[in-house]
Amino acid sequence: MSSSTLIPNRVLIVDKRLVPIDFEQFHFIQFSHPRTKQEQSYAIDHQSKTIFELVQCTRSYSSWFINDQHVLPDGSLYIITPINLIFLLLPSLWCHARINFIPLTIIINDSFKQFELDDDFIIEKLRSICDIDNEKNLIKLNEENLIIWLRDRIDRLKNYVEDEEHAFDLVCEYLSDDIVEQCQQELKLHGNIRYDIPIGQKAPSVITTTTTTTITKKKINVECTHYLLKKRGLLQSKDKIKFSTNDHDLSEATITHAKQVLYEHYLNTSQSSALHEFHQIQNKSNCIFAKRARCSNAPHWLDNLSIEDNCERLLPSFILFCAFVKDISIDGYVIEIPHNHLTTTLEDFGQIFKQILRFLSDHDPAKRHCMNVSSSRIGQIGWVFEFDRVTFFITTFTPHYPETHPRYAHGSKNYCHILFQPELSFLRHDLPDDTPHTNWIEPITSRDKIRVAFRQHGREYPIRPTIYYPPSHDMIRPLSNDLEDIIEWWL
Repeated sequence: MSSSTLIPNRVLIVDKRLVPIDFEQFHFIQFSHPRTKQEQSYAIDHQSKTIFELVQCTRSYSSWFINDQHVLPDGSLYIITPINLIFLLLPSLWCHARINFIPLTIIINDSFKQFELDDDFIIEKLRSICDIDNEKNLIKLNEENLIIWLRDRIDRLKNYVEDEEHAFDLVCEYLSDDIVEQCQQELKLHGNIRYDIPIGQKAPSVITTTTTTTITKKKINVECTHYLLKKRGLLQSKDKIKFSTNDHDLSEATITHAKQVLYEHYLNTSQSSALHEFHQIQNKSNCIFAKRARCSNAPHWLDNLSIEDNCERLLPSFILFCAFVKDISIDGYVIEIPHNHLTTTLEDFGQIFKQILRFLSDHDPAKRHCMNVSSSRIGQIGWVFEFDRVTFFITTFTPHYPETHPRYAHGSKNYCHILFQPELSFLRHDLPDDTPHTNWIEPITSRDKIRVAFRQHGREYPIRPTIYYPPSHDMIRPLSNDLEDIIEWWL
C-alpha cells in the first residue's frame, strides 16, 4: 500500500507472523460457515497449511485515506484470523460419522476441496476428535473426544474473556444447534446463546462475518417482494432479477409491482391494527413487558375462507415482519382466530394451530421448513419454530382458560390468539437467562418479578426443575396447568 500507483479497495489487518511473505501462497475461498451454513470468505496459506477466517468490522459513515492521495469509500476494517479446520469439517462429521466408520471422501466434499489439503494432513488434524482406521482410510467421530476437545477450546478462551460462559458463547458461534445442546448437557454450561442472531450482529459496530454480498434493508425488501410476486403469479419463472441495493437494477415493471404489493401489505396491516380483543389481553396481562410491547397484526381471519386461504392472506405480512424484525423493535406478531365450533376444545384449536404452523413452514423463504420433520421430533428438546431464519417463542391465549390460569384471556370470549415472539425480542428487553430458581421474597430480575406478579394475581405458572424442555409443550398449555399434562397438538 506504500506505492503511489497502488490503489487498494480493502483495508486488511493481518499478523505478519501468521501469513506468508509471498502473497501468491495466500488464496481466498468461499466456504459455508459451520453454524449459519451461509457462504463466507476464508483464506488459506498453502505453505503453512493454515486456514484463516475473514471477518469485517464496520462503522457507519467511515472511509479510509490512503497515502494522503486516495479515498477508499469502504471504511470497513477486514481482519484475518486463523480458524481450526475441525470447526469447518465438524458439521459433516456430526451428520455422517457419528455411528459408523465412513470413508474420508464423504467428509471432504467438493467445496472443501478448494482448500487443496492432502488427506494425510486432514486425518492427522482430525485424530484428536475421531477414531481412525488407517488401513481402510476410514474415520468415525468420537463424541467423548469431541467434548474433551471443545472443553480445551473453552479453557483456553476463558483466560482472555469475562468468564467461562462468555468463552462458551464464542465457541458455540461455530457449532450447530445439536452440538451446542450436547455441549450444554455434557459440560453443564449454558451461556447466552441466541440462535436467532446471525454471527457478528449481536451489537452495532462489532466484527461481522464477511459474505459475498452485503444484505441491506432495501435488498431484504426486494427479495421479500420478489418472493411474494412469484407467489401471486405476477412474475414468470423465466424472469431473471438481479438483486441489488440499487433499485435501478430492477426493471420498471418489477418496481411497479413491488410497490403495489408492498402497499397492499401495508394496507392490510393497517386495517388489522385494531385487533378485536388482543389489546385487552395485552393491557391486563401480569407480564411487566406486555403493556408496552409493539405487535404487528395479521389480517382479519375470515370465517368464509378455509384455513389455508386465511394463511395465504396473512403470509405476506408475516414475511415482511420477519424481514424487518432484526432492524425494527417489534415484539410480536398476532393471529386472531374466531372462537367457534372449530375451536370447541383446546385439542380442536391445536389442530388449527398445527395447520397454520405447517403452512408457514411450507412457505419459508429460507427453505428450512422446520415442520417437515417427524411428529415425534417436534415434541422433543431441540426443535423450535423458525421462519426466514428467525426463531420464535409461541404463546396462545383462548377463551377456554379459567381466571386462575396463566393463559387466561381476560374476558376475551370471541377469539383465540396466537402470539409469535421473536427470541430477539427477549434480548432487546435484556431478559435474564432462563432458570428454574426464583427469588420469591425479594425479586430482583425481570424474570423473578414476572413470576411473582403472576402468583400474586392467582395465576402462578408451573416452573420446571430444568431449563431444557421441548418448546412445543408450552405453546398450548393444558387446562390443568400441570406440567405432566401435555396437549400434543403436533400429532
